[in-house]
Parts: sequence; C-alpha cells; structure tokens
Amino acid sequence: MKDDSDANCPQCDAVLTTPDDRFSTWCAACDWNVDPLGREGPKSRARELARHASVFRRTMADGPDVAPSGAAAYGALVLATAVNLATAALVVTGVWLLFTGTLPQRVLGAVELLAAVLLFPRPARPPRHTAGPATAPALHAIVGRICAELGTRPPDLIAFDAGYGSRWTAVGRRRRRALVLGLPLWETLTTDQRLALLVRELAHVADERLPRARWIRSALDSLTGWEDLLRPDPARSGAAPDPRHSLASGGRASNIAHVGEMFARPLLGLLAQGAHLLHALLRTLDGRCVDQAYRADRTAARIATAASTEGLLQALLLEEPAALALQRLARRGDDPWEALRDYLASVPDSERARRLRLSELRGDASGSRYPPTCLRIRFVRALPRTEPTVTMSGAEARTVDLELAAIRSSIGRECRQNA
Repeated sequence: MKDDSDANCPQCDAVLTTPDDRFSTWCAACDWNVDPLGREGPKSRARELARHASVFRRTMADGPDVAPSGAAAYGALVLATAVNLATAALVVTGVWLLFTGTLPQRVLGAVELLAAVLLFPRPARPPRHTAGPATAPALHAIVGRICAELGTRPPDLIAFDAGYGSRWTAVGRRRRRALVLGLPLWETLTTDQRLALLVRELAHVADERLPRARWIRSALDSLTGWEDLLRPDPARSGAAPDPRHSLASGGRASNIAHVGEMFARPLLGLLAQGAHLLHALLRTLDGRCVDQAYRADRTAARIATAASTEGLLQALLLEEPAALALQRLARRGDDPWEALRDYLASVPDSERARRLRLSELRGDASGSRYPPTCLRIRFVRALPRTEPTVTMSGAEARTVDLELAAIRSSIGRECRQNA
C-alpha cells in the first residue's frame, strides 16, 4: 500500500496520488484513467443521461411529486391504454370465438385464451432464505413500524440472497409480495443505513398503489409477457437437416416443418423485438420509476435521516468491488462477512470519488430504469436535515443480527461453493 506518488498525469500533467495500490490511479482534474477498462457506452446512453439530467433539474425545482407534464406523460397513458386494451381484446375475442364460432374459429379462440394466460407474469419461486416472523420477530417489528409510518401494509415475506442490492418479487400463485435484501449489502451497512434501506424499499410499494402506476405497470408486464412468448427459443435453433438423412430424421414431413420454422422464426423475432421496443418506449415516456426513486429517497431521508440515506447510496457505488472481494474472500473458506466489512471500510476516498465520477459519466450498470446514483446523492444532499421518525436501537440491531445468523451461514456456504 502506498501513501503517495510523484507521478504526473499524462494528459494534464497534474500530480497523481495513489493512496492504495489495490485500486486504479486516476486524475481528478481531467478524468484520465477514470475508467481503466474503457467501457464507453453507446450514444443511446448519452441521450439517456441527458434525459435523467433534465428530470433531475425538474425534480430539484418542482419536487418529485409533480408529475411530468406535456406530451410524454399523455403519451405514456395512451400507449399503456392501447396495450391493456389489446390484451383485454385478446381475452374477449378468444371467449367469443370459443363459444360461438365454427370449429376452426374455436381453435383460434382457444389459442388466443392460451396466449392471454401466458401473458400473465410468471410468479417467482419462494426465496430460499426467508426470515419469517417466527424466526426474525425483531426485524418484522422494525418493518412494521416503518409501514405504519408510511401507511402501507408490510410485505408478505422478507428474504435474503447473495446479491448486492434489494428488490421486490411476486411469489407463488397467490403472488405474495416478497422483499428480497442482498446480504452482502446488508452486512456492510451501518444500523442507520440498514433502516434507510428498509424505508426506501417499503416506500416503493406505497408508491405503487397509485392508479396511474398500476395501469402502466400492467401494460409493462403485458409487454414483457409478449416478448417472452414471441421470442424464439435459441435452444431449438440449429442447422437445417441433412437431406441425405431425411428418411432417418422424419423424411419429407420433417423437412417441411423445418422450412416452416425457418420462416416463422424471423417473424417471431421481429414481433418480440417490437414488444421490447414498446416496453422501452413506455418506460421512457412514463418516467414514473425515476420520480418514484426520488420520492423513495426523500421518504428514507425523512424517516431515517438524510445522512443515512446518502451513506446507503454511497455504498451502492461499491457494488463491483464488493462482488469481486466477496468472491475472493469466499475462496478462503472462512466466514466472509466480517472480512467484507473490513475491506469496504478500507476503500480510500479517492476510489469512492472515482466511482461517483463514473456514475456521472456513464450512469449506473443497473441500467436506465432508475436515475444514476450520483444524481440521487445530489438530491438527498439538498434535503433538509431532520430528526428520524423511526429508529433502530443498538439492542434491536444486535437482536436482528442474531436472528439472521442461520441465513448468514447458509449464504456464506453458497458463496464458498460458487467461488
């Protein structure tokens, strides 16, 4: 480990310092080597960043509660309405043909109804590492206090996985709401930052209750279903059958089926790509996820303090080094969580500043659904500093750690097996 270096930047001749040789040396004056791998994004990413910057300026001026005005907002509602009506028409015409049509029309109606069933989002399997009320009563009590403050009902399930983040998923046929928290992120956060993480995720669910959000979410789910239904299965693609072996492989009928598949595959791929583009267009026109992220961050700052929310967002910038470190630490065979906490705590300020600068230049690796983390940090920094309305005491934090001991050990074993 180095304290400093007298090297100069090859671009602007500024003095470079390398406080830690585990990380890249870069120039804060001209951004030299800010991205050592040179992962320059496409031009569409530049347009996406410009759009996020425009939304950020509007949010700072008017607040995240003001819905985007103009053609974009109306266009999102019109497109969502068209998609939802098309899905409803598929069901209505399918039922009508099935009961009133001729035999070929009934077959067509049955196919339409089958397609409509397949369009519904596929429920995920129940998470493997679930912290239920019986095994984690302290954690559920904290979540219950947050939900009471937000005026929403608690999640049906709270689970953990080996990811570095958090997400919501619908589980089982009853589509129970499951909050899935990444244990690597959870283990490296402070008590206040963990509280901010819970508030932020629960605030997302409270926002989803809005009628406009449900209407557009329904259209987005339908378009996702269309894309999954129409996209050709790559596992079935292959070379044309050898005519010399046509008798052994099914003869003329097999060749005719293959020719039909050759013509159908490009058409299905084109339709699937159209559904994908419509999904991207609706998400862009809506802008709901962007505003929702700012509202959730503001709620987290109000309930759990702005400082803890900013610390959470700063921790999200370390996703890449955290994943690499966890993989390396898991190979040692010991419990990786304490070592991971020590490693991330030792990340120097220069590396944190580089990660923040990368977020400004290319956005975040998670995509454009939410605004770049750098903009969310700037937003939270501008919020007033207030006292928290929900707290997690040190005793509660220690109790939660004891409740999650079995999950911590199980996910640690999974990390060692996959390392």
